[in-house]
Amino acid sequence: MSYQVADFASQIALNAAIHHYYTNRATELNAIATALNTDVTKGDTTLKAAPTGLKPGHRLNSRFTNDVLLVVNAGRGGNLTPLQMSNAITAELSKVLAPVNTTAPAVTGTATVGSTLSCTQGNWTYAPTSYAYQWRRGAVNIAGATTSTHVLVAADSGTNVSCLVTATNAAGSTPVLSNAVAVA
Repeated sequence: MSYQVADFASQIALNAAIHHYYTNRATELNAIATALNTDVTKGDTTLKAAPTGLKPGHRLNSRFTNDVLLVVNAGRGGNLTPLQMSNAITAELSKVLAPVNTTAPAVTGTATVGSTLSCTQGNWTYAPTSYAYQWRRGAVNIAGATTSTHVLVAADSGTNVSCLVTATNAAGSTPVLSNAVAVA
């Protein structure tokens, strides 16, 4: 029997939707995806390297985890590789969870009037599809400064300038503030 990645992904999405009220969905899906990334076996119906407490049918598992592990075991029995299933789980997470920042955006450049500062987007999980930038002088947005670069003007002198980066995916948006630089 063969099991397609698209079928696997739709079953993961269905379980995530059914258990939408369950607050540990992301944590448990990430744990299962991590276990799959480290499990070198394939083609059988047992998740060999399940994290402690995440064995299928374990009495301490949530109903959500047991339901997802049933899908994982069907995928394994259908000849999906652990990597294929892990990637499908990660892709599904980006449809139900807003991006989460793992490394803050960083402002770099020479902090003097007339110079250009640049802001990185930072690193994010759950596959952002777009990024928005808003430069700030102190705690106030700078009107019209909405790209990844900002040319410092006289009004910036003597203040701290930072950049608010907002990452967006199908599930929502998350803003994170960069480091601030003191402008001479």
